[in-house]
Amino acid sequence: MLPPGFPLRAAVVAVGCTLVVGVAVAMTPSLPGDVVLARAIQALSPGTDWVPVFVSTAYVPAKFILMAIAVLGTWRLAGVRAAAVVLVAIVLEQLLGEESKSIFQRPRPSRELVAVVGTPKGFSFPSTFITLYSVTVGSLVLVALRAARGAIRTGIVVVGVALLVVAGAARVVPGAHWPSDVLGTYAICLSWLHAALSIVLRPRA
Repeated sequence: MLPPGFPLRAAVVAVGCTLVVGVAVAMTPSLPGDVVLARAIQALSPGTDWVPVFVSTAYVPAKFILMAIAVLGTWRLAGVRAAAVVLVAIVLEQLLGEESKSIFQRPRPSRELVAVVGTPKGFSFPSTFITLYSVTVGSLVLVALRAARGAIRTGIVVVGVALLVVAGAARVVPGAHWPSDVLGTYAICLSWLHAALSIVLRPRA
């Protein structure tokens, strides 16, 4: 029997996202629309020089700053239990993010279909850059939607969503990932974060 207040709907959505996205990316090198959307994003990008600068936020020391902002910001907005959820999510992402690619073994985008900068190595899904942004920036957005009010809520959500969009573009523009890699990673990570945070945060009045 589930405990009172258990977010059953959010948990079902998280499991469903994981199964649907996981099976889709494991069975196909790219989804319908990936090539067209990737080419469109690459065409709209002002070159690729900005990509390494933005992607550097996933490396030391910048990533520790992102993590600290996420944990401290969540604690300030919603308390220690919400901050603990985010901290656990960050630890799991750091331990399992890269290793989880071997489960799906999805190949990187082909330079015969889209522009590819350099020679990306390893598998394509999930994007560990996107998993990092999910558990840091994404966590703050989810908590702000539940616990913040007024200008603070609006500011965090607007800036956070903008960063999540740019982060996604930063992996598609150089041909390192398909759009479905980015969207699928966000869907799985954010749905599980939403479910976990729903356990410790009461619904908004």
